[in-house]
Amino acid sequence: MNEHDFSRFSALMLGLAENFGQSLSSQGIALRFRALAEYGIDEVEQAALSLMLHRKYASMPTVAELLEHVRGGSVEDKAELEVGKVLTAISAHGSYASVVFDDAVTQAVIVQAYGGWVKLCADCGTEEPEKWFRKDFVRIWAAYCRQGVQRHGHLPGRTEIANCSKGCLNDIPQPVPIGIPDKAHAVLEAGKSISLVTQLAHSKAIPFSAQGGI
Repeated sequence: MNEHDFSRFSALMLGLAENFGQSLSSQGIALRFRALAEYGIDEVEQAALSLMLHRKYASMPTVAELLEHVRGGSVEDKAELEVGKVLTAISAHGSYASVVFDDAVTQAVIVQAYGGWVKLCADCGTEEPEKWFRKDFVRIWAAYCRQGVQRHGHLPGRTEIANCSKGCLNDIPQPVPIGIPDKAHAVLEAGKSISLVTQLAHSKAIPFSAQGGI
């Protein structure tokens, strides 16, 4: 938003406050405008409408709540979507396929909390009922999201792991995108970039003589 949006923003905040039986000072409106300035006025308006329609508390929504809705909902809402995506992928593709999710936080949860894609597929539905898996995944995903824990690249399946161990590098299947293909591709490419940077950093850390120098 820019200064030309302030009048519309001010009216929006006053309407939001009125909906919840509250009032706002001019300073409160100005501070909210500064806090949300990086977002478009249309995005803020949609967030305000979402809060008016779905929020049950009588107090004025905080800036943090507005931000959550501007970004597509609360962390817990997003976690619920992600766990559904994971369960669908397990059912549709199974442990033999390599996969790449369109959310790097989801991939971090699968690897760090559940031991990787293959182990998750093997355990899910056997060692713990789906109800408890959903509950635990949502809790862990929300914590990882708040801490910014991510994993880029892809998650190898049984076929890729077996072929790599045999040296059959020409028979490595392409990872299946899970979710929005373009976003999944971005997560995959980010992993390749990180891997390349790591390799370059490692090569520079090796003494020149160890690389064949004199």
